[in-house]
Amino acid sequence: MPHAAFEQVLRRSLAIGSCLAALAAAAPAAAQQPTQLPTITVTTPTVQGATLERPPARKASPAPSPASSAAAPSGQPPQSSPATAPAAPASDPSPSLAAGVAIETVGTAVSVVTSSDIQAQQARTLPDVLRALPGVQIAGFGSAGSVAQVRIRGAEGRHTRVILDGIEVNTTKDGEFDFSNLSAEDIERVEVIRGPMSSLYGAGALGGVINIVTKGAKGPLALTVRSEVGSYGTKDVAARLAGGNDNGYIALSGQWKQTNGFNVAPEGDEKDGTRLSQFALRAGGKVGPDGQLDVTLRHTSKRAEYDGFGDVFARQPFQTADDARNVLWDSNWIAGANLRFDALGGALTHEFKGNYLRSESVNKFDPLYGFSAGVINNTRDIGERIAGGYITTYRFDTPSLNAKHAVSGLLEARRETYTPFSDFGFFDGDGRQRARNQLSSGGEWRGTFADRLTITAGARFDDNDTFQDFSTWRTSLSYALRELGLRPHASYGTGVKLPGMYDQFGPNNSDYKSNPNLNPETSRGWDAGIEATLLGGRATVDVTYFDADLRNRFFLDFDLTDFKSFVNNSSGESTRRGVEIATRYALTPGLSLGLAYTYTDAKDANGLREFRRAPHSGRADLRALFAEGRGTASIAVAYTGSRDDRVFFTDQNFNFNTGRYEMPGYWLMTLAASYKLQPNLEIYGRIENALDQKYQEVYGYNTAGIAAYAGVKITFEDLAGTAKK
Repeated sequence: MPHAAFEQVLRRSLAIGSCLAALAAAAPAAAQQPTQLPTITVTTPTVQGATLERPPARKASPAPSPASSAAAPSGQPPQSSPATAPAAPASDPSPSLAAGVAIETVGTAVSVVTSSDIQAQQARTLPDVLRALPGVQIAGFGSAGSVAQVRIRGAEGRHTRVILDGIEVNTTKDGEFDFSNLSAEDIERVEVIRGPMSSLYGAGALGGVINIVTKGAKGPLALTVRSEVGSYGTKDVAARLAGGNDNGYIALSGQWKQTNGFNVAPEGDEKDGTRLSQFALRAGGKVGPDGQLDVTLRHTSKRAEYDGFGDVFARQPFQTADDARNVLWDSNWIAGANLRFDALGGALTHEFKGNYLRSESVNKFDPLYGFSAGVINNTRDIGERIAGGYITTYRFDTPSLNAKHAVSGLLEARRETYTPFSDFGFFDGDGRQRARNQLSSGGEWRGTFADRLTITAGARFDDNDTFQDFSTWRTSLSYALRELGLRPHASYGTGVKLPGMYDQFGPNNSDYKSNPNLNPETSRGWDAGIEATLLGGRATVDVTYFDADLRNRFFLDFDLTDFKSFVNNSSGESTRRGVEIATRYALTPGLSLGLAYTYTDAKDANGLREFRRAPHSGRADLRALFAEGRGTASIAVAYTGSRDDRVFFTDQNFNFNTGRYEMPGYWLMTLAASYKLQPNLEIYGRIENALDQKYQEVYGYNTAGIAAYAGVKITFEDLAGTAKK
């Protein structure tokens, strides 16, 4: 980045930061002269997805009244890991979906983003929530509805396993998850678990796992309605009806969002708009004195206009997006049920689960563009996954060793199907269903010694009917040196990735064939770091080094004997190494600062930098409470350094070639503020890309410029009581 531009960013950041600091400093003066400032601490969050253990159910505590929580004159600003996340989310009484273990006992590298973080940032998409977290990088194809990939520690997008309310949502076609399909509207917490995690989650968790938990409900039945408008003709409406107590709860939420978009192609004026809608149901209740049943149902639908790519008659140096009226329809259904009960006074926990995923993707290509680009084939892909499993955890003590133990076991069965359809053209989908089955078993031991040292060891075996079987394992440790404010942690494990069903079976038998000698992609990785708690608990700093490899990498090959394509394994080893740094500092009772930086050295088997992996990335955010907690203001700046991308071009003789191009780095600044006019009435606004950066995450696809949004949120409380009156 040029020195002048960097200086401009720094000056603006300092100016806005000074304003936020002034607001925070003025906030205590608005109160009635408190005699003593409250204690400022950074507490320990809980983590659900980094272990197989299911802690015993906790008794729900009474939720604070809306009025008392609105005042919060000395409340902490929302924070993300390694800062605070509530130990038991107040909005979720469900022990099955919300229970977790303290991050202090987890040796695996984890970042936690809570609903408070999301609200303070006014993040509306998952990429916005995840952007520049330690070890995380985003690559999107321009518009709001375009495919967005998340890479963890330099791994591929297909190496990120995504779990939503306990249900895997990666597609059966290619193992990817399109993060543009899911809004951040009703998310309670997001856990980013870094490193190979196949011993817990099976195939696909090579880079890491993103575990998403949506909001449940607690308290009297209430309705919250939010409406927002903004740049690019954006309209966004969301509503949530929720209520419950210790015996049962229900939460219904819905959202509809539309944006006219902008032109993704570098040339032309055709806009690429998006329409997204989602509906979700979460409900649960007690089953007997020690049981809990939770169910979830969610549907998302997306219509996204997108441009073509690489017109064969184009003469630009490198091929880019070209104006076209292509349309993508995505429809996703997930459903799940989770039955959990405790026995032996909470020493033994049983959990039975079943879930279902159906994803449908339809591509309609612009006939005019398709003719010139050689793509005249409309496609439709349907993928389904049915899974069921059983998890049990037994907890016991060994007083002679001053230790507590938890032994967990897992049994899981799944069936995946994939059916491709197409009209005509190259690589026709033949309409036949492909299917494969898997039976998995695994176990984990967690031992905590002297309430300081926690060691975890686990292994998993996956039995596949159409592919070779494989075993994975993982171990980790965490040691709390509380007197010194230090916590060393480390983990070591293996990961595996099966080919997507498109790769394994192909769309037809005439142009594609299976490879009986194909091996799964495998990874072995470790990390080690230390977390320090400083300034009497007001600040935490975590520094972690990671090292991982990738073997048997998939690539598309071509057999000249029968002129068929197939997936093959590449030789050699890809490497991923780097350092992750994250800190959170509670400056005052109403002001907090968060910083994160990642250095990633990701290279392929030839020693070249992997595409779309920036060596340097980072984030800084400053958050302030003012007006006795009724107002929130934040500034967040994310940096993505220069990185290489693959480019395509056609020479004067129409010979197709590929090359490498270094894309410049960029800064993204978001300003957000909200204010409660009344306890139940809140106004808010934000500016995205406040520096109006011109950048691309994928070569040849433009992104949005500076944009402003404003909205209002209204809550109608205790609807049942009002109805009675």
